[in-house]
Amino acid sequence: MRNRTGKHWDVCPDNPLLIPLDTFEGFAVDLDGVIWRGTQILPGATEGMMALRRLSKPVVFLTNNGAHVPEEAATRLRDAEIDASPEEILNTCAVTVRWLAERSLTGAEAYVLAPQPVVDQLEPHLDIRPPAAGEQPAVVVVGRDSRFDFQRLDLAARAIRNGSHFVALNRDATYPVENGLEPGTGTIVAAIETASGMRPNVMGKPELPMMEAAARMLGTNKVLMIGDRLDSDIEGAARIGWKSALLLSGVTPMGEYLPAPDYILESLGDLAPS
Repeated sequence: MRNRTGKHWDVCPDNPLLIPLDTFEGFAVDLDGVIWRGTQILPGATEGMMALRRLSKPVVFLTNNGAHVPEEAATRLRDAEIDASPEEILNTCAVTVRWLAERSLTGAEAYVLAPQPVVDQLEPHLDIRPPAAGEQPAVVVVGRDSRFDFQRLDLAARAIRNGSHFVALNRDATYPVENGLEPGTGTIVAAIETASGMRPNVMGKPELPMMEAAARMLGTNKVLMIGDRLDSDIEGAARIGWKSALLLSGVTPMGEYLPAPDYILESLGDLAPS
């Protein structure tokens, strides 16, 4: 656990429960870099979540990774002895579906440049077409597309320049895996933004579509956001008026932090009584 001094934080090993957990009415917990990295459950994740569950307050698992299908993510959490249901998991696909419905775009023709689990979740809500020359979809949805190449960049950028709605699941530049970091959705979004000259409508943290959806699920705004990214988790909490705890188990190293979190943890295990 760390304690803030200006922009710097100093380790406080003699006070493992500086966060007044019982003062919060709900908790928003990131997945990648907080609960797991790639296929590995992070040390302390199970113990930390058990400590939160003992408070009997609502929890939402809030992830920018649209490929985390709620049913599959809940099963994976339960396999790690973390109590979770699909209804407690909010990913960027669910936020996108709501955004489309609010703009009468449900069922519209779309390019979806994203992993197959994202395509599968959006398929009931969009008429998904493979990117092809000469077509003009109403929507271009961009995720962490492992098939991304110059042709897909060109077709997506042309469609957006010609009036397609540009939807990005998130702007995360990197993605934490077992052996380090891989390029994230934000790298692909940046390429399409540059080529099209248009800014995307971003669904994930720190943007309000996801933060407000999480607040509705929790039924309160007195929330502690627990995440590993300054530019998404901590910034998102600041935008909606939540407190935040930064974990050093993901993409953010020890150092100076802007925006400044309210608390810093080595891992979720720091929440568990010693």
